[in-house]
Amino acid sequence: MDFSKILIILLSSIFIYLSFLFLGFKLRNKNIKAQNISKQEK
Repeated sequence: MDFSKILIILLSSIFIYLSFLFLGFKLRNKNIKAQNISKQEK
C-alpha cells in the first residue's frame, strides 16, 4: 500500500459519504412533504 492508493481510498470514501449525506437530506425533505400532504388529506 503506497501513499497514492491510501489517498485515493480516502478521497473516494469522503466523496461517497458526502453524496450519501446529500441524498439523505433530499429524501428526508421529500418524506416530510409527503407526510404533510397525507395529513392534509385526512
